[in-house]
Amino acid sequence: MKILPKSWRKILISAWALFGLGVAILATIALCKYIKENTTQQWYKYTISDEVQLYRNYERQEMRFYNTRLKRYVSPKMQWYSDAVSEGDSLVVFCDLKDKRGYLNLNTGEMVIESQYDYAWNFSNGLAAVCRNMKIGFINALGEEVIPCQYPTSDYLIDRLGYAFYNGYCTVTNSKNECGLIDTNGVLVVDTIYDCIWNPCKAGVRIVQDEGKYGIMDLTGKIIVPLEYDDIWCDGFRLFVVQNGIMSQLDNTGKIVQPFCSSYGFESLYNGYFKYYVKDKEGVVDSKGNVVIPAIYHYVNQLDDNIFAVQYDQDYSGEGGAWITIRLR
Repeated sequence: MKILPKSWRKILISAWALFGLGVAILATIALCKYIKENTTQQWYKYTISDEVQLYRNYERQEMRFYNTRLKRYVSPKMQWYSDAVSEGDSLVVFCDLKDKRGYLNLNTGEMVIESQYDYAWNFSNGLAAVCRNMKIGFINALGEEVIPCQYPTSDYLIDRLGYAFYNGYCTVTNSKNECGLIDTNGVLVVDTIYDCIWNPCKAGVRIVQDEGKYGIMDLTGKIIVPLEYDDIWCDGFRLFVVQNGIMSQLDNTGKIVQPFCSSYGFESLYNGYFKYYVKDKEGVVDSKGNVVIPAIYHYVNQLDDNIFAVQYDQDYSGEGGAWITIRLR
């Protein structure tokens, strides 16, 4: 047997060593790739109903529905779905991986209306609002457009308005962003003349705003409290109105049931004065309940027996305006 020179043996050993190192590097790369792929492919299972399971991949931000009766995935991959549905309804909005909205049947997990809308809302009173090219329309459960996409909207309005039917009426807007109400046939029953008409609150009325003043309309669109207040809000089933720093409580017919109240009770000062609150504003009443400083200021401080310092405004950074002094009596 011919023996290779010592120099050649060294070369072959080095070559085999390099080959082994290369194999080890490639194996490490393949293992890292396998681990990464299996990590990103991790799907977590959640039971939605007896028939539907949700598989979710958090790293990919994807999810899809699996039907246990059909033994297959029945929905497209999606970013999210809305599980808030009206009573007795089963269709929910979903958003696909291309940011288009459609509808799924939550009972089966199957897609019912293909994802094709820029925005979509859940069904109410048998109809659902959809948006194409910043125009709002309404479809039925079959996906038929029963009220055409003709009502202009904007990102501001989409965030502010719910576009849902309540008691047969829904808020829509014109090209000037003015609000009105339509019925389920698309008939305009309240002209588009208001800055905003909100969805009904728990008190069973709609709050209306126009030119900085607030009022209340009933569920049919009839004004029951004129638009003359500085603010109106609903806290649970209670309605509160504010005018010139004075807060009162109303019932849902517009009748005053408490002529004066404070958002957070009363804070005792001295010399017979009390601080009261209207949301984030402060004011002062005397021991007889008479308003001596209306709640139109961000801060009120008592300096002496009958002397108060008040501050009007506060910007988003928390910086306030100049302080002024008010002397009583």
